[in-house]
Amino acid sequence: MTEELIDRVEASLEKDEDQLKEDLPALLAEIEGQEREIIAENPEVFAGVVSRMDDIDIESFYADAPEAADQFQELLWTGVNLLVENNEEIREQIATDITANFEADDCPMEGHLDVDADEETITGGASLVDDPDLTLTGPGDTLTGLITGTIDPIQGFMTQEYELDGSVQKGTQLASVMGEITESVPN
Repeated sequence: MTEELIDRVEASLEKDEDQLKEDLPALLAEIEGQEREIIAENPEVFAGVVSRMDDIDIESFYADAPEAADQFQELLWTGVNLLVENNEEIREQIATDITANFEADDCPMEGHLDVDADEETITGGASLVDDPDLTLTGPGDTLTGLITGTIDPIQGFMTQEYELDGSVQKGTQLASVMGEITESVPN
């Protein structure tokens, strides 16, 4: 079953934005509960999904399919967690605990990440945490770009593509870790 699912995901990634957005809800629902296994065995498929998310209008994706958009975010954070687990260079960048919320100002997208220095992990999901160290607010496309690596966190902040509420020092540390992660996504 998994091989057939991977084939369908790969075929969908070749489609235009409208067709991909149409396919994603069913594919993500089918992937649910199998994220770790699928990503671990098929890192190139995960990289393809991340790459294509930069082509999708996140605001309309959340408006049209909010549950699928949240499922995508869960898939994304599972992939990030696996990248961190399997890459010593990324784990070495994790020097401090950081919790961050992401809140889109143009759609119902919200999520969080939790950097745990003791465990050397990064986890996240499609919900907010209480009392985060950082809150990043901006358009859904910008926040997705920060996570997928198409928007440089420092440059994006300096050009006011998003707002950061919290410690600039922790924001800089988070940017360093996220930079290592995006460089590690397979091409």
